[in-house]
Amino acid sequence: MEKIQIKGDPREITTQEKAKKIRKQGFIPAIIYGKKTNQSIKIPIAELKVLRAHRFSESALVEIVMDHSAKDQEPVAAVIKDVQFHPLTEEVIHIDFLKVSMKEKIRVRVPLVLKGEPAAVKDGAILEHLLREVEIEAFPMDLPEAIEVDVSSLELGDSIHVGSLNVGEKIKILSHTEDTIAILAAKEEEPEEPPAEAAIVEGAAPAEPEVIKEKKPQEGQKEKGKEKE
Repeated sequence: MEKIQIKGDPREITTQEKAKKIRKQGFIPAIIYGKKTNQSIKIPIAELKVLRAHRFSESALVEIVMDHSAKDQEPVAAVIKDVQFHPLTEEVIHIDFLKVSMKEKIRVRVPLVLKGEPAAVKDGAILEHLLREVEIEAFPMDLPEAIEVDVSSLELGDSIHVGSLNVGEKIKILSHTEDTIAILAAKEEEPEEPPAEAAIVEGAAPAEPEVIKEKKPQEGQKEKGKEKE
């Protein structure tokens, strides 16, 4: 895979207030986690353009150049483990990196990209993308930026699972093989409208209201409210 190279500068462990000051100076606070030690760094905001172009993918191999003046300085190889965004502005406020060795396999999550279009989609079928990424294990240089999934041959009711992915011998998929990546489902039918009320026949007279007549008292019975003679 292609390497991404960015610049970084060492920094002291800072408080939240100092982190805000670093961002005002045009840098993003970051940290590189290692097996034995961690290193706090700051990255120029301009370098985010490179990372954003790769959607801050965990499967992107990042080389962080710490000493810009030293030609023989080896960059730090790492992968992105977490990106923190501001809840309102959605600007990047912190990045976590994980230091990697080119001689050791690592576990990362790789996005799944659907390719092609089933013929039934033109007839109204719906292609549902259920699983967006899978976990894999591989050497850093063998990490794919994404795994393409061909869905063009799907027919109505068909689905593709993780177990059907073909990624070669250098990559081991760790996600469950039975997890469904995509399914081609029939178009949902619109619910039937409730039956309309019986229409009034044109020209027909409206039904007259029923009149309840007061019952007359039977012969020999006194009406209520009258005194006895």
